[in-house]
Amino acid sequence: GEITPMDVQKLFSVEGKVVCVTGGGSGIGRTVADGFVSGGARVYIASRRDLAGVAQELSEQGPGECIGLQADVSREEDIVGLAETLREREGKLDVLVNNAGLGVVSHRFEEFPLDDFDRLQAVNVRGIFAMTKECLPLLEEGGKSGGHAAVINIGSIDGIRIPSDNDWAYGLSKAAVHHLTRQLAGRMGNRGGRRGGRNVTFNAVAPGPFPGMLDNALKNPEIRDAIAGATSVGRVGTAEDMAGVCIYLASRAGEYVTGVLLPVDGGVLVSRGANS
Repeated sequence: GEITPMDVQKLFSVEGKVVCVTGGGSGIGRTVADGFVSGGARVYIASRRDLAGVAQELSEQGPGECIGLQADVSREEDIVGLAETLREREGKLDVLVNNAGLGVVSHRFEEFPLDDFDRLQAVNVRGIFAMTKECLPLLEEGGKSGGHAAVINIGSIDGIRIPSDNDWAYGLSKAAVHHLTRQLAGRMGNRGGRRGGRNVTFNAVAPGPFPGMLDNALKNPEIRDAIAGATSVGRVGTAEDMAGVCIYLASRAGEYVTGVLLPVDGGVLVSRGANS
């Protein structure tokens, strides 16, 4: 048959989409929110702290809109309230980016406090599970509005490799996020199955070295060079690297991709240092 030219801008468009990014006030979350706002989406960013200033700054640069909401994803009542606010204001959700999480807590195995272990699992795993559960009806509505709805879970390469630095909880929590993503894709995203034919994709992104949690380390030029040298591309990730991947998964371009774990690490996992 005749091959018609694609509208590439439309293929990757997120204009008009309703997006929620947890942990959207800083680091990777803010980067992703910035990307969607720049693409013309209406973006809700949620965090334990007041994000009014961040939301105003992102809205002013446009062309989309950003709204800040306060919610602690380790608290069930906050998650329920956040989903209810989205339901009242929008009635649907096109994109959920589960980014809120705690960073590495390092202790020797023999001395690792169970309170720290439980705290990381409560935010990094339980929070994503609960947020997705509460937002699923909104995502189902989003999947009826002319395109798929997308859940994007932010994992980590430390959930793939054996992490260092006495990390006995963070990497484990991210591995659980990766597996939860595959389970959701296989059981909850079926378009024509018994559960109502959802048009929702579930994917996980596993970042490598990015600004945010690494800010303090990256201030030291020697440490920054060492981190960059551990990648195959020779640099630390940028805002465009992470925003581009999430926009791809949320746009028509990524509609046929689900249940995938996508490392965005500059090649850390395949570098010589990681495999020697």
